[in-house]
Amino acid sequence: MNRSVSPSPIGLKLWKSWPWLRWALPLAWLLLISAIAFLWQLGSVGLIDETEPLFAEAARQMTVTGDWITPYFNGETRFDKPPLIYWLMAIAYQLIGVNEWAARLPSALAAIALTTAGFYFLYSCSHQGSKHQGSKHQGSKEHSQSRWLAAWIGSGAIALNIQTIVWARSGVSDMLLSACMGIALFSFFAGYVQPPQSNQQRRGYLGFYIFAALAVLTKGPVGIVIPGMVILAFLGYVGQLPVIWREMRVLWGSVVFLVMTLPWYAVVSLIHGRAYLDNFFGYHNVERFTSVVNNHAAPWYFYFLVVLVGFIPWSVYLPMAIAHSQFWRRRYWQHQPRQTHLGIFAVIWFLVIFGFFSIAITKLPSYTLPLLPAAGILVAILWSQRIVRPERSPGMIVSHGFNLLFLGILAWAVFNSGPWLGDDPVMPELPQLVQEANLLVIGG
Repeated sequence: MNRSVSPSPIGLKLWKSWPWLRWALPLAWLLLISAIAFLWQLGSVGLIDETEPLFAEAARQMTVTGDWITPYFNGETRFDKPPLIYWLMAIAYQLIGVNEWAARLPSALAAIALTTAGFYFLYSCSHQGSKHQGSKHQGSKEHSQSRWLAAWIGSGAIALNIQTIVWARSGVSDMLLSACMGIALFSFFAGYVQPPQSNQQRRGYLGFYIFAALAVLTKGPVGIVIPGMVILAFLGYVGQLPVIWREMRVLWGSVVFLVMTLPWYAVVSLIHGRAYLDNFFGYHNVERFTSVVNNHAAPWYFYFLVVLVGFIPWSVYLPMAIAHSQFWRRRYWQHQPRQTHLGIFAVIWFLVIFGFFSIAITKLPSYTLPLLPAAGILVAILWSQRIVRPERSPGMIVSHGFNLLFLGILAWAVFNSGPWLGDDPVMPELPQLVQEANLLVIGG
């Protein structure tokens, strides 16, 4: 038996009397998420592994030498990544000093930006409707409730999972890349659902070009290749590629994109020539896809495990959320309004990135980070509809049970993982630092 969830009379009265609560409460929610997940004790642990110190020191040397074009580490060029993450770290050093907090601040701010953008994107674009609408008033009320729920749940899912929390608290480029790519794809879809050639649509597509350019300045060609693949696959699925190609004004957008990205790449190539081109484009881009780099090999099912563990506690609902989109009904979706395509867009976003990096030979857990916003959207759509119109579903019952069991096992494992940290010759004090920071207790 279906029944809709209605707010209490007191809640309705407060909502109508103080409309500013509609934005004050979400803002408070986003600040709470950000403070707990990304900023709390951000600098309490020293730089971990060998990667964080490489980024942190390269940024520090920019402030020392005044050379903001070429990243250096111990006097040697570091062509692994483009400059945006180093620039942001260097600015943080100049504002608050050279320390762990400043080194990780750009990643934390990127996560906050992605979470905030996810909230307002879901509120604006989650026009998924209801399968069982009664009166027009009832349908409108349920739709409004569903949008707010999708925004709250989706922003929580994007922020409050292991992967996002770990990389948002790390002084490397992965979280910044994920935020730029995520906001770029949010912007594209926000433009896609607007009336053709309207100012709102132009702003959405402009946002896509800007944030795709920032992604390229963060990690190179992958910053435009992956969003481009997602958009092409989505438009091919819904059969609107020629139409949207014209609406996006690709030539004009390419000018914006190149104005932002080309200057640095041109200057660094002129300064260092073939050495830069071979190292960055050859070794750190092409070879990472076609061969094993730095011994980062893994089996074909690696990312199934990464998403299962990294997207806890939401990952157990992903299979049901993907099925809920009914992505196999292509002909049906091709005849639906654009505003109803969010679930399909999120499924394609998720699958394209998952498939792309599963094919790549070099595999790292952080490579799945850009698909987590799509996963958050899918879970938000599923849960918001289930809350507004509850239905008895064996799939949800099984997912709830598995989630509780899985979380219990994981909590026990984290609590007792101290002896498993082992001895790392690069950082022998790591087990002691982790335990002193109470990370095992907090994590459990």
